[in-house]
Amino acid sequence: MTVSAPHDSPRWPEEETPLARPDWRERLALAADLALIGFAVTFFALPVLTAPAALATGSTAVHHRYRNGRFPDWGPLLRQYRRAILPGLPVLLAAALLAIDLTAVRGGWVPGGPLLLTITTLATLWLSGLATLTLVTLGRDPALPWRAAARWSWDRPRATAALAATTLFALFLALAVPVTTPLVIGFHLFAAHVLADRLAPAPLTL
Repeated sequence: MTVSAPHDSPRWPEEETPLARPDWRERLALAADLALIGFAVTFFALPVLTAPAALATGSTAVHHRYRNGRFPDWGPLLRQYRRAILPGLPVLLAAALLAIDLTAVRGGWVPGGPLLLTITTLATLWLSGLATLTLVTLGRDPALPWRAAARWSWDRPRATAALAATTLFALFLALAVPVTTPLVIGFHLFAAHVLADRLAPAPLTL
């Protein structure tokens, strides 16, 4: 007499375990760290010539806090800041020339009228998004050359456009309430990293 094998029990679809969300204390700690990063970036950017280096170093600090959940050590950040001063000077010069060009077109000092003003404004917004994505890329890999980071960012137009919009919003907030500029810097860098991870998450292959 043969005994039939028992039927397999039905396999119900397993529900995904919901991700744990940070409570208010973790959110408050994150906000405090981002504010501290923003004030540090503002302080180290005060000589003006060091502004790109300060922003790149701040991006690294935000990336470390965003990924590891804790504030990075100051030693490596200070060394990165010193190394980034010279590579950041051409970026600062390009930004200054672009600002002068936009001011000249807007003030009517050069011919072109509204059409040239629109084109120059759109180009400025696009380059601001490219610069923001480049900062995110340098924050992910501080040892990466600035030119390579910019070249990688140039190939991600969708992320560049999105970051240009967030940069415009951050600039509006800073100009509307100048005293909040350090806070805007820290939170804008954080938003840029979160958005870039969604739109340009691919690892660098340079």
